[in-house]
Amino acid sequence: MKIIFSLSILLISIQLRANSFLDSVKRENWNGMEVVWLEDNKFPTFTAMFYFEDGAINDPFPGVMQATLDQLTSGTQKESQKEIADFFDFYGAKIRSSVTHEYNLFTVGALTKDLSPVMGKVCELFKEAQYPDKEMKSYVSRSKSQLKNLVTTHASLADRVFRKVSLENTPFESPAEGNLKSFDKLTSTLLKERLGQLNQSKKRLYITGPSEALEMKKIILKQCPWSSERGHSSLEIKKPSSQSAIYLVPVPGANQAQIRIGRYMTKSETKDKNDQLAFMSGFLGGGFTSKLVQELRVKRGLTYSAGAYVSIQKDYGRTGLMTFSKNETAAEVISLIRDIFQDIASGKISEKEFKHQQGHQIGGFAFGFEEGQAFLTQLMVYDHQGRKLQELVEFPQTISQLTPQSLSQITLEALSWDKLTIVVVGDKSLEKSLSRIRPVRVLNFEDFL
Repeated sequence: MKIIFSLSILLISIQLRANSFLDSVKRENWNGMEVVWLEDNKFPTFTAMFYFEDGAINDPFPGVMQATLDQLTSGTQKESQKEIADFFDFYGAKIRSSVTHEYNLFTVGALTKDLSPVMGKVCELFKEAQYPDKEMKSYVSRSKSQLKNLVTTHASLADRVFRKVSLENTPFESPAEGNLKSFDKLTSTLLKERLGQLNQSKKRLYITGPSEALEMKKIILKQCPWSSERGHSSLEIKKPSSQSAIYLVPVPGANQAQIRIGRYMTKSETKDKNDQLAFMSGFLGGGFTSKLVQELRVKRGLTYSAGAYVSIQKDYGRTGLMTFSKNETAAEVISLIRDIFQDIASGKISEKEFKHQQGHQIGGFAFGFEEGQAFLTQLMVYDHQGRKLQELVEFPQTISQLTPQSLSQITLEALSWDKLTIVVVGDKSLEKSLSRIRPVRVLNFEDFL
């Protein structure tokens, strides 16, 4: 009774806090561009996050959009890359970009008093970026070197191979960041054309900071070369097929085996299940007390860490886990993971574990509202997924109503063993032990660079 009472009080407290934050979210329309504003007066700084409804899926070949935003500051007709960098350093402004298959983000942050020059410079870059050949050559050289060095960073290599293999035969299989062959096809003309397309795409602006930050409206409308002519076109992907093999990627000097297990999900599979899937991933791999960490690390000492994730986009989603072990115990780890999935799917769930994870996720939920920018990102994700913001407020209540049976059902649907892709990056000798679980297909890591 005491636990139930405490949980009820916690839910009421979080609900009130979340509602308070949601009431502070304002929406405006700036000449066709939707603007989401969260007032935050703690510091005299602003953050503006521009969401472009145009992702890497529209690239003529992999890596074009990534290069377009990476090299946005490489030079204009008036200024060199160094001069642009010095400008932002002088104002202490931070800019960064993020490219996904479905959308792109460009974020800028600075002191509110410097809003006019900083935002003016951002508009200038989107309008006048020239992508000088000298800087392009340097960028291509650096990018190719980084990819070639992946063979020494086995975790990153495993992530790259897993994405490609698990999303095979979908529009999302090619890496957004490009590959060795595609880098050689990048040209200044191509990037300027891609920037022009980005400028014409539908946009949404997320702002946090004092009310003075809204003064950027007149700067954007007057100086940025933006319109909203191009929007997102929904894509349909087929359901994942059964998997019959383990994909082994041998690498030199591997003293560990990096393990990735998961699959992509169709839009219909994720519809109205965002919070249930989030709870499942937290139960499996959301911290030290999660199921996978307890079973693999605490009880057996087979790994140091294990994490699970669910990533839901507009047209598809991904779910899976990542861990590592010694080469000689990799097959044991994979077999244990299979057994854990199947036990949960069949209802073998400890009531104590379940209640603990419920409290952990509900209690941690409020921390997502602590920082304005983090909350702003949550709003962007909900908008991108087409979800109502009220669902954000209702998250604690939704999680509190879940049962062990609902966890079993969502695990059965999302992590059915025969649908899961398994990728292992490690020593060549793993082939024999892994073949006892599934037939092994050996892949050449160079084919994924």
